[in-house]
Amino acid sequence: MDNRVDAHTHLFAPAQIAARVALSERDPTFAELYADPRAKLADAPALRTALDRAGIGRAVAAGFAFASPRDLAEQAEYLLAVAAESNGAIAALPCLNLADPGWERDARRWLARGARGFGELRPGNQGWDPLGPEAIRLAHLAAESGAVLLWHVSEPLGHAYPGKRGGIGPIELAELAARAPSARMVAAHLGGGLSFYLQMPEVRRAIENIYFDTAAAFLLYDEWSVARLVDLAGPGRVLFGSDFPLLAPRRQLERILAGLPPATAPGVCGGNAATLYFGLPSE
Repeated sequence: MDNRVDAHTHLFAPAQIAARVALSERDPTFAELYADPRAKLADAPALRTALDRAGIGRAVAAGFAFASPRDLAEQAEYLLAVAAESNGAIAALPCLNLADPGWERDARRWLARGARGFGELRPGNQGWDPLGPEAIRLAHLAAESGAVLLWHVSEPLGHAYPGKRGGIGPIELAELAARAPSARMVAAHLGGGLSFYLQMPEVRRAIENIYFDTAAAFLLYDEWSVARLVDLAGPGRVLFGSDFPLLAPRRQLERILAGLPPATAPGVCGGNAATLYFGLPSE
């Protein structure tokens, strides 16, 4: 199996893909991203095809921040089933809504069934405080269980696009990570600018538990942004992610490899995620 890993992809249950219109009518966040029939939704066979084309052996499949516990559970069941049938090639990250009183029960049940963490977390869209008591409970649960928390980090500047808002801000994520230093967290989309502050020694020390993924990097930043991120965060804390099906893994991988030194590329494009999400030894 190829040692490359796509650390940020999204899958929906086939029934949810078929119910796009109904989901859009009852879930404003889903509607913002997917009401347009041109917006791509993918199931597991589509992901496997995209990975094969890119020469990628493993992937992390994250959930969507539905408001409804029922919709979250339906997607979680699918993600967990796909992971269980993948022979170790897919890591499932169901999503949670901490505004739902039953979130911790579901989280523990999904962890017992093989979930590797939770994401892509969007507290702003779901109406919960990313620094509130429930978020702290989630961070402690992640620390005690070894789960990884994948956050949609909303950059405060730049152009508007569907789904930009509603995640966690980079400063909020830094504060949460400092409060729960044993919890491993991933800041999606290059961390929304958080990596810039790694140049400050006290910030670097406070957020050593945060990793950064490259999902949708080239829709947001220039061609050299990933190389700069590696310089700031270190080669062991950056994870290649495509944001499939929004973007094709093969093209995103090619662009990132073009900007990385050969010695850095294996970790960024697979080794780091293989260790973080799949528990494989670092090379």
